[in-house]
Order: sequence, then C-alpha cells, then structure tokens
Amino acid sequence: MPNSLFIEQHDDGIAFYINGDLQFDTADEAIYHEYLVIPAIALAIKRFPQTDLRVLVCGGGDGLAARDILRFPQVSEIDLVDYNPEVLELANTVFKHYNLGSLESEKVTVYTQDAFDFVSQQPNDYYHVIICDFTYPHAAEDTNIYSREWFQKLNRVLIPNGVICTNGVSPQNRTTGFWCLYQTLLAADFTVKPLQLAIPSFSHHGYGNWGFFLASPQVITRYEIEILPFPEELHFLTHSQLLPAFIFESAIAESRHGVMIHTLESPQLFYYLLNASTQLDNLNLESDASIDFLDIEEIGTAKIGEGDLLDLESVAKFWIENIYALPETQDKLPDRNRYLPVRHRYHSQNMTSAWLAHLKELLTEIDIKQLLQSLLARAQDLPPQIAQDLKKLADKVSNNEALATLHPQTVELIAMLSVTLLMANLVAPDSVFAKGFSSSSGSRSSTSSSTDSSVSYSGDGDTFMNKFIGMCLTGVGGVWLYNIFFPQQRDE
Repeated sequence: MPNSLFIEQHDDGIAFYINGDLQFDTADEAIYHEYLVIPAIALAIKRFPQTDLRVLVCGGGDGLAARDILRFPQVSEIDLVDYNPEVLELANTVFKHYNLGSLESEKVTVYTQDAFDFVSQQPNDYYHVIICDFTYPHAAEDTNIYSREWFQKLNRVLIPNGVICTNGVSPQNRTTGFWCLYQTLLAADFTVKPLQLAIPSFSHHGYGNWGFFLASPQVITRYEIEILPFPEELHFLTHSQLLPAFIFESAIAESRHGVMIHTLESPQLFYYLLNASTQLDNLNLESDASIDFLDIEEIGTAKIGEGDLLDLESVAKFWIENIYALPETQDKLPDRNRYLPVRHRYHSQNMTSAWLAHLKELLTEIDIKQLLQSLLARAQDLPPQIAQDLKKLADKVSNNEALATLHPQTVELIAMLSVTLLMANLVAPDSVFAKGFSSSSGSRSSTSSSTDSSVSYSGDGDTFMNKFIGMCLTGVGGVWLYNIFFPQQRDE
C-alpha cells in the first residue's frame, strides 16, 4: 500500500500522520512510547541482571521508541528494522528534535527492510527484548506481522525468559481485533498481559483507549511488575499508573473467548478490524465488573478459522452451509453481517444494512421469469451443464417452487456466482448490475497524480452478454438472499 506522509505543525510541536492515521503527536507521544518500551526493558533488566541487553525494534522508524530504550544504560545494542526509508529520513531530520537523535547513536543499527524477512534471518535465542511498533493495518497483507507465524518467529529469536511488547489496536473500538491478537500471541506459546491506556490525541481522533501486549515465554507475575526499576525523568509513566493499565472491563474482556487465531493460512485480524463498528454498541459497559490480567494466567482458548471471511470462496461456503442448515425460527439465523462482511476501510456495516434494506425494492424492479427466459435464449453460448441447471431453475421459478428446494448442485452453482456479484456490488457498485460502466486496467493511487486510469462506456457484444448474465444472476442471488433474511415470506 502506498504511504502518504503528512506532518502537521502546531503551537506545541508536530503531529505525524501516515495514510491519514495519526502516528504520534508530540504533545503526548511520551505516554504511548513509555508504556510500549519502559515496562519491557525494565522487566528484562530484572530477569537478566549484570547483562548487556540486545534489543530488536520492529517498525518504530520515527526513532521515538529507540529514544526511550536508550534511557537504560544496560542496553548495549539496538537493531531497528523499518521498511519505510521516508520515515527513517524524517527521523534523522524533522523528528530529530523529538527523538534526541536516537537513530544516530552508536548503539543503534538501522535496517531498511521488511521486518518479517529480517527476523527470519536472525539466529535463535539472540535478543533479550523485542519491541514491535507498527502502523495500523489497512490491508489484509499488512496483518502478516500480527500472525501466529510472525509471533513464532519472534519467540525463536528471543532468549528464553526474554520479553516482547507489541502495540495492538483499541480494545474499545476494535474489541475482537484486540483479542484476536491476544489469542494469537497465546497460540505462539507466549504468556500475555494485555494493557490499555487513554492517550488524549488518540482519543481526540476517536481511536478510543489504545492497547498493548506485554509477553514472554515465561510467566509474568504481578510481583515482577510491581518492582520494575524505572529510569529517571519519565514524563508520564509511574508504578501507580502502570498497574491499572492491566485492568479491563469484563464486558470487553469476555470477548476474548469468541475470536479466532490469526494465521497466514487463515487470516482473521483484518476481518475483525473492518467489521468492528457495532461491537461497542453491543457491550454492557454499565457494569462495574472488571478483570485484572495481572491476577490470572491463561492459555489459548481460540481455534484456527476454516478460511478467510473476506475471501469470496469462504463467504460463499458460509452462505451455502447456512442455507442448508436454515433454522426454523428467525432468532436462530446467523448474524447477517457475516453474510455480507465489510470488505473495505471506507465501507461500513451501516452501508450493508442500508443496501439490504433496499433489497425488496430492488427485487420489485426485476422480472425474474423474463430474465431467465432471455438468458436461456442465449444458452448456446453457455457450458452445457450451466445451461441445464439454468433450465431447471427457470422451471422452478415458473412453477412458483421455493428456491431452497432446488437441487443442491444448482443452488451451489447459483450461490457461487451470485455471491460474487453481490459482493462485487458492495466493493465496486459502479462495475456490476449491468450498468454499462467499465474501468480500464489502470489503477488509482492515492499518492500519484499521473495515474492513467480511465473510464469508458462500452457497447461491445461480449461485454454486454457478460453483464446481462451478471444482471440475471444478481437478480437470482437477490431472491435467494431475500429468502434467507425473510424465510417467512418464502413459506407463505
């Protein structure tokens, strides 16, 4: 994903944004970095006394985490790996006043490389502490560095009894995503202590309390946390402020048992991040009950998912399974948001709900019988099996038979094609529903003004046929979808 970097100057300093997301505001960035760095390094000092510590920083190209690591004279070596040379350049220029020139320290070695690849090349049992300071993921591929495989790599290069601290997401605004990370760390054989804290500039942008994870292959005890040796002249962090950070509202914490592990083969995190907008509304935050994670030791309770809910094949499989297992009562229907998950950062669940709310109105505009007959008139252009299935479907519709009684193979065929079109309509609504609109193969870039992307209206016969078939199958898919959400209408 291209990076758009933006620096905002204000009276008290600067605020730095990547792709529109606030990375830090110098007014309060010390809160974030002190919680990210200080407990982990201090815990390593207690566990490895009289030892020169080796620290790995993954991300953190702004140099602010390295600045706080250098507070500890026990640290002798810092490897920092960040893939973005532009951020590293800013660290040595614009940010230098704030990071105190940390990246120019003789203790620091900077690598401009993908962190996943870098860690793969490191020896076993090498680092005493690993700090992960990544940007918020906005694409599925960005979540590889939050996968179980990633944390297993960190476990391999970490000295036994070593410590890692990784930034997470907001447990308030991205509850399931936060606990997905928690369960993924547990699945990589770490013991984990989650933290949350309020950062004013983050709260001002609506990000909610921000979350971190302090983890180690060895159990982290309350006693260890209570006696951590903090360096002098910290701006915000104190022992009395650190301990409450491990306490979570029970309403939020209970969600940790209902998520899947995030792996490369079965990615879950990005789905949770995109489909989180209504989670806070469903939580009972009026309760005073809470869980102090310093008082509990947990093992992983989550499983690996069976697929990627943002993948069309997985979504279609989910639809089909629930079609055949359609319950008798409305209240047992699966969450409808899982049928049409949010698939893009600018797409919201409210958009899906609004689209579904207009489904009936859309169906009234389509004469399914006529469409199927028109489609069958061109059946010679279709594979024989598809033509045969469509003929059966047309007969069912003509005889007013319920679609759910169709042969399973027919339902599956139509389901796969219809789901593809329905999902495509949510992602690129101008490109489906036979609107006669097409886009060239060029792609638009948020950072480029010279893109050759263009649009055109096409009268090509083959394109028309494809769109005609797409419109027909979309209509069939709409009927099918309507039967899912309103089964009582079908039964009448």
